[in-house]
Amino acid sequence: MAQKTAHTLSRSAIVALVVCCAVIAVVAVSVFALTPAIASYDVDSDTIGIGVQKNTVSQDDKAEPSERIETSSANTSSASSSAARSITVKDPDPVIVLSGYDVTNENTVAAALALGTMDPLPTAPHILPDESDGWTLGSASAYSYADNDDGKGNFGTDATASGVPLTWDGLTVAVPESQSHLLGHPVAIRYGETIIVATVTDTGGFAGYGRAIDLAPGCWRLFGVSDVHDWGVRDVYYKFL
Repeated sequence: MAQKTAHTLSRSAIVALVVCCAVIAVVAVSVFALTPAIASYDVDSDTIGIGVQKNTVSQDDKAEPSERIETSSANTSSASSSAARSITVKDPDPVIVLSGYDVTNENTVAAALALGTMDPLPTAPHILPDESDGWTLGSASAYSYADNDDGKGNFGTDATASGVPLTWDGLTVAVPESQSHLLGHPVAIRYGETIIVATVTDTGGFAGYGRAIDLAPGCWRLFGVSDVHDWGVRDVYYKFL
């Protein structure tokens, strides 16, 4: 009986020892698994992350800020140069260049700006009006304050049929008395390559002499004449606008 009990106790002791060893092993494994791994080698500062999932720091990212700015400026300059080389500039359209127009009459100003310009682009080709587009070739005389009359035989006056005074600089003309309905109308006149736009402000009895219009001082002076008698009678192209 005593021997049987001793054997039973011996088995219990063995079982208890085995259990204790198992518990110790489990605890040791758990502690080892929870302990952070410490690398025994130097960490590559160029990589961030674990395993294959990592971000590599490029040489550009490690460059000094001033180097990055210079590189960015160079890239921008290169891009700008490329863009500049690809720009296509269209040639300006041909224009009719005016030497002057009557700025005192709104209708004349509008007609002049519709016909041409006094401020063309430097590279814009200059052209003359199409003569077949309502232009007429006719004789033009000239008059001034000294030989202007008031219709009553009085000369040396600034009186006109429209009431607009005749002046030294005014871009105005007279038409035959039969065309008094044109008073206030703009008229474009071309002599050679000089083009002006004047206003009809007067009438005269010169139709019987074969003259189409009579030029006031501002007109014949723009055509390059300094004295009314030097103009005489010359052919011009004209168009009522």
